[in-house]
Amino acid sequence: MPKKARIHELELLRGLAFLAVALQHAIAHYSVADGAKMEDGVIMTVLLVASKFAVPVFIFITGLVLFYNYDGPFRYVSFIRKRITDILVPYLLWSAVYFFTSPVWNAHDLGKGFHMLFTGKNSYHLWYIVMIFQFYLLFPLFRYGMRKCAEWISPKWHGLALTATGLLCMLLLYKLFWIGDWMNEANMPFLTPFFTKYADRNFLYFSFYFILGAAAGMNPDRWKFWLEKGKIVYWTVFIVLFGYYTYITVQSFETPGGLSITFNQLNLLRPLISVFLVSSIFVFYAWAQKRTKEPGASSLELFQTLGKYSYGAYLVHALMLRQSYRIDAWLFTGWNVTIRMIMIYVICIVLSYGLTIALSYLPLGKWTVGVSSLARKGRSHVPKQKHTNVPMVDSR
Repeated sequence: MPKKARIHELELLRGLAFLAVALQHAIAHYSVADGAKMEDGVIMTVLLVASKFAVPVFIFITGLVLFYNYDGPFRYVSFIRKRITDILVPYLLWSAVYFFTSPVWNAHDLGKGFHMLFTGKNSYHLWYIVMIFQFYLLFPLFRYGMRKCAEWISPKWHGLALTATGLLCMLLLYKLFWIGDWMNEANMPFLTPFFTKYADRNFLYFSFYFILGAAAGMNPDRWKFWLEKGKIVYWTVFIVLFGYYTYITVQSFETPGGLSITFNQLNLLRPLISVFLVSSIFVFYAWAQKRTKEPGASSLELFQTLGKYSYGAYLVHALMLRQSYRIDAWLFTGWNVTIRMIMIYVICIVLSYGLTIALSYLPLGKWTVGVSSLARKGRSHVPKQKHTNVPMVDSR
């Protein structure tokens, strides 16, 4: 089977999305910092709304890469074995690291830590790995369903069918609390917490981003057509909703008790914000595609590096943020909150990638950060496998 062309914009998009994730977490910390003023809240809101694309884009990339690569004979055992090695093993390692480095842990919490291992509760960012791995486990079902739909539905109706799927997913989000209440009444083992306490990591509520990526991966030419012909629509939706969410979020800061910088309006599991996030996928993908086609783009190599090591950097960045806050207390106390946030964000990015790249050069780099920088040594004569992917391309 001939090797498929590499989709270069995914490297850039993946690196950009990780930078957005780390920015969101830095904002969450400094939004409640002493000395934060209204102007800080406004800047944070603009940055946060602009960076909300990260999780949907990573899910979209997962669907795109899986359906783009695995369009031929499929072996589930080898497929899932690779994901366990590249994604799950590093996750288990870093989940343990976060558990044992928690300032409140003790030996009596080991049972609790084991439970948190399966729910992604050992650190605030690990929920994503738990959620995305569900798509890997169920990939054969998605693959079968998408193929059957492509066969049964005429190509001219594919766009309409995809839109209908998006509306159905929006309905799920609209009925989120109703579903949770119903599940509480049913009180079913596993399923009830899956739709209540752990609804934020239930793959069903994020499935449209994956399905949209699957549609793009199955027909890249059609996806490019949508990107070009739909510019006016998705840019209009993006700009209007960007302004709307910025406005209502800033407006919520003024409370009877004084200034309170919170971002509850920007929760991912809301019907309308899902429309904004889908438009964000189009906007940032179109930008990445255009950027990769520009001649002599000096930053492309940097973004390719950021993309390559993004999974490991994602796993370690919460720990690096924790260490960066110590630097903040040592050097930046008394500075403007927004400036402190940006400084710590940059330090976190440098530390996260520095540690990830260093670990990748160790013999067990594949097991610790999902990628080995030693793998290419002495192997330049071996052709690359069709389905060999950097973990964060199809995992984050």
